[in-house]
Amino acid sequence: MENIAKLFLKIYPLERVSVKRRILLHCIFWGVMFVGLWHTFGNSLAGIGYNFITASYLLILNIIYFYTITYIIVPLWSNYNKYKYITTTLYISALILSLSILFYIRAQFIFDNDLLKDTKLDFRYLKRFYNDYAYFFNSGYFISGILEIFLTALPAFFIKLTRSLAKSFSEKKQVEIDYLRSQINPHFLTNTLNNIYSLSVTDDKRNSDAILSLSSLLDYVLYESNRPTISLEKEVNFLSNFIELEKMRNTKRLQVNFEVEGDIHGNIPPMILVTFVENAFKHCIGDLYSNSFIKILLKVDDDKLYFEVENSKSNLTINNNQRKTFGGIGLTNVKKRLTNLFPNTHSLQIENQENQFIIKLQLGLI
Repeated sequence: MENIAKLFLKIYPLERVSVKRRILLHCIFWGVMFVGLWHTFGNSLAGIGYNFITASYLLILNIIYFYTITYIIVPLWSNYNKYKYITTTLYISALILSLSILFYIRAQFIFDNDLLKDTKLDFRYLKRFYNDYAYFFNSGYFISGILEIFLTALPAFFIKLTRSLAKSFSEKKQVEIDYLRSQINPHFLTNTLNNIYSLSVTDDKRNSDAILSLSSLLDYVLYESNRPTISLEKEVNFLSNFIELEKMRNTKRLQVNFEVEGDIHGNIPPMILVTFVENAFKHCIGDLYSNSFIKILLKVDDDKLYFEVENSKSNLTINNNQRKTFGGIGLTNVKKRLTNLFPNTHSLQIENQENQFIIKLQLGLI
């Protein structure tokens, strides 16, 4: 069902649908319904006039029933309304009355215009409705008529249900994405503030530069990262500032190489890349006497983003079994975000080798 909902969203998105497009889509649907009703309930021996009136009668009733139930009766029960029982009863009574009136008009039009004069079929049952309006209720036909209308209107209700489910899936996914993002931001800020603290306790002259970098990072995290997408150029600048801040507090034995290739364009979800860089510094630092390295490559080819991070392992990471697993809450969350935002359209490879970690990410730019 979720796959049907996703397909439906491509045709009829939940947001940014203009009034003209909504009207056009509804008209197309009812046009297709009219053709279907003609072929289903029409009679090849009765003539075009009779078939046209019959299909039109059913279509008009379908439209009345669908919009009344979907946009008037259902909202009464979705929201608190103390008169919902009385109001619903009145609307249902009006629907039954509209069925009888339109059926009577149909019978009058068919016989007044002799639409059945050239047919040999027996339509005496219809003649009874023409002569006696009350026969519609006395015969019990109104029950089968209501069932007929509901059954023929099922495609319209199915589409409405599919759209409601699609909206539910979309809202659920957005809630999960927002939750994951809310976890990543404090996690990132905590690590950054620890970096500033480590410089301040040593009275490092680079404190002013570090605070300036932190200000830029905070501006991005607090204001830019709340958007669904951000320009890749801003994400690259954010990564550059973060890397410079990390380099300030780490040993000179650490070699960091950040390369950017290709035409930087397009958009991506904010803070989708920084977690991999964070983990690189986390697992690379620890042994002051070892030569450590971090290599970061960000490449854009057409509308594809290729992101690679390779880092050496510190001796602490290698010797401590508790830190052999790459990542933590940050990496777990970014994996979930990638799955939600790029289902089946991204590739993430994580290689945990003996002396180094390597991640390779590929996804399409938005």
